[in-house]
Amino acid sequence: MPAAPDSMHVFITGASRGLGRAIARAFAAPGALIGVHYARNEAAARETARAVKDAGAKPYRVRAAFTETDAVDRVYDALAAHGRTLDALVLNAGIAAGALLVNTSEETWDAALDVNYRAHARLARRCAAGLMRTGGHIIVVSSLAGLRGAKGLAAYAASKGALCGFVRDAAIEFGARGICINALLPGWLRTEMTAGLDEREFAAHIAGNALGRGTTVEEAAAFARHLATMRNVSGQVFNLDSRSM
Repeated sequence: MPAAPDSMHVFITGASRGLGRAIARAFAAPGALIGVHYARNEAAARETARAVKDAGAKPYRVRAAFTETDAVDRVYDALAAHGRTLDALVLNAGIAAGALLVNTSEETWDAALDVNYRAHARLARRCAAGLMRTGGHIIVVSSLAGLRGAKGLAAYAASKGALCGFVRDAAIEFGARGICINALLPGWLRTEMTAGLDEREFAAHIAGNALGRGTTVEEAAAFARHLATMRNVSGQVFNLDSRSM
């Protein structure tokens, strides 16, 4: 059985800023153990850990760039070293890798696939045995671009689409062992990844929302937090804004 919500061991990739930090804060509660993964920004990771600690949870930080070949092994070893069974794995780290298809270099393709897809698929596989013991949950942050495409984001869209396929297949394989795995499509968020967009540009991206607004990081994090407590849902791809899938 999974741990009670306030005593979960949760590991979040890309947790130093933006949505990852919001998810870490959403799970933080007295008794919880929260793993904060980051690639390079140690100061930001420390800030996330401090917020987690202020909420009464115990944080730990793991530095690993998913473009490095041994990164997944180092992450797994670090979270396993705490000796506490993992209850939820949130795969959130990602890079945008923007370029038109014909201009996308091999290096850009490799980086997008390594960070957004390959590392997460490998980490999910490494953590599966532990999650089987708890009936845990894997939550994958993907993107509507992975289903619909997005001009100028070919490598990003391909990597995020691969995540959705992975979730659906893994749900079939993991289901008999009690592991739930689902994907979230958070929509356009105001984070460091979109910091280069001015208000007019950002408004154009959310214009297709039926409700006329996008999603906040706090709303997306709250959904992830609730999803981790559900035992009857797996293999689903949840769109968290009001655009059509």
